[in-house]
Amino acid sequence: MAADEKPPALLSERYQDAVASLTELIRELAEDESAPETLQSILKLALRSVPGCHAASVTVIDDEAKPSTVAATDEDTYELDRRQNALRDGPCLDAARHQQVNRWNLQEAEQRWPEFTRVAQEMGLRSYLSAGLGWAGRQLGALNLSSRDADGFSQLDEGILSLFTAPAAAVIVVASRYSEARDLAAQLEQALRSRAVIDQAIGIVMAESRCDADQAFATLGRASNNRNMKLRDLAAEIVTRVGGGPPAGPPGRSEPRPR
Repeated sequence: MAADEKPPALLSERYQDAVASLTELIRELAEDESAPETLQSILKLALRSVPGCHAASVTVIDDEAKPSTVAATDEDTYELDRRQNALRDGPCLDAARHQQVNRWNLQEAEQRWPEFTRVAQEMGLRSYLSAGLGWAGRQLGALNLSSRDADGFSQLDEGILSLFTAPAAAVIVVASRYSEARDLAAQLEQALRSRAVIDQAIGIVMAESRCDADQAFATLGRASNNRNMKLRDLAAEIVTRVGGGPPAGPPGRSEPRPR
């Protein structure tokens, strides 16, 4: 039997553990958890499913190729990732950039990433297993496992880890889309508020100058240019002067209640 192979009984046991972990993961994904909580659940299950694993993390790469750690099993792992991210190189980042699986022991990694290896060695880590996370051709990051054992991971562990990469990638994508939707909503809200205060200022100028809406808007535009002010800021100043208070928001909107 090859060194990397496992006895059939052990393989069956590992398979059953993986099935149980995925079943639990599906149940947790169906619950209303935040993205960080869900990623922490994935790491917890990966830690349980891979016996040689002593720590795990999720690295995310943003649109500017800047890496950050969004979930980890302990503070030492956050620190290891932080220092790897500062070096801008290491087995985890290599897996993320090339969308591949990296399985390295200390001696192998030292030849390629000597600075990172010294940091990992200080923390008592001697082998690594990282899998790139991607979605529709987009590089998202990596799911990373580390071990205090010299050869903590096998080819079977690579297969087990691959079961968690798609759920982790999906969580990152959903969180990113939610963040984008939230930013867009904030921008639309600001645009509505700007439009509302400008409309109020137009009405004031119409009443004071006895002109129509187009003429009032042109007057505001000239004043904005002459005073080098944003149109909304000028409109807010006019509304505050006349009304004695801050401008009202768009119709049908109310301030959210604090939670």
